[in-house]
Amino acid sequence: MSINRINAQTVANIYNTNSNKVISKVNKKEETDRIEISSLGKSLKDYSLDNNIDNTKKVEEIREKIVNGTYSVDAKLTARSILDSIKEGKS
Repeated sequence: MSINRINAQTVANIYNTNSNKVISKVNKKEETDRIEISSLGKSLKDYSLDNNIDNTKKVEEIREKIVNGTYSVDAKLTARSILDSIKEGKS
């Protein structure tokens, strides 16, 4: 049975090989993430800021009607409003 002897030169070679790997990892440039918002996204942001609508009163009225069991939906009126919004391009 043969066992290779470990000498100082072998240890130094192993150390140098490993230290070169560590140095190359340290010198790598870190990549960063980027996000780009499209022009449509920017215009939607502007639209939402310009139309700052406060619907809290309306929401509370609807919530009370639902709790009381008196809330009813007019399907024709809802459908007409949806179609009107689509025609105006507000979808």
